[in-house]
Amino acid sequence: MRYRPEELLPLVKELSEKYTGKASTSITYEAAQQLMKAVLYCIQEYTFGAGKDVLCPGKKVSAREAYELGYELVLKKTQDARECYNQVVEYFDSYGNRAYEETFRKGIPEFFLWYDARLKPQEHILTLDYPALGNDVKVCGIDRIYEYLWSIDKEQQFLSRFPKAYVRAVNRERYPEYEEYFVNVCQTPLRRILCCMLAEIDLTETELSKEEYLQIEEALYMNEVKAKELKGRLEVALKILVNQIYGGEEELYRYLSRDLDDLAFELKNGIENHCLKEVIG
Repeated sequence: MRYRPEELLPLVKELSEKYTGKASTSITYEAAQQLMKAVLYCIQEYTFGAGKDVLCPGKKVSAREAYELGYELVLKKTQDARECYNQVVEYFDSYGNRAYEETFRKGIPEFFLWYDARLKPQEHILTLDYPALGNDVKVCGIDRIYEYLWSIDKEQQFLSRFPKAYVRAVNRERYPEYEEYFVNVCQTPLRRILCCMLAEIDLTETELSKEEYLQIEEALYMNEVKAKELKGRLEVALKILVNQIYGGEEELYRYLSRDLDDLAFELKNGIENHCLKEVIG
């Protein structure tokens, strides 16, 4: 949905009055750009969100209508994200990782404290130091935070079915000081579990022997190692894992599968160079 500048500028002017508190009739070029981005962000929320079904199909939606409906969607998504945070915080565990702990317990509340849905809806303020699996850095504002919280919720769901000592030990085996690293806490356990499943090795082992790494290598090796084929086998293993332990939770599968492309590529290199330990810990 495209709008001409003359349809958007009145909205920017109204926001500029809120921006200055009507104390001035002029703002800087940079401020005007920021406010235009705020208008476009809300219109985009309407265009790609639930708001596109609010009005009658085929009706020409004015820029003002699209903006106001989009703004309401931003407010609703902010409230939904806040509720999601309040739910996850009840059972959140950082497993000793400092970036995970500080980003979730300190950073996210700061976001809700300072987020400006009217004047700066496109900004999410936080650097989000803890790396979620495949987190989409192209989205911004409340969309980024909402996606991030969803990711953390899925991680907590995955990790909760394993002893805390196991999660810490597996991470520490790959990263001796993982508590201080900017690493994803569920990635190493996930990779270890999937590879052990394919090689029929006890999933509860926190340390793998040289012989077991060779067993995994043999289980994954085919005439020619291809990342695409490895990914297919990993997808099957992940499906089995999610079905057997998590009741076939599709959202969890969707989140965890974000790591499979990278894992398949790294396993291919690990097999070819006999260095699987560097991939799965």
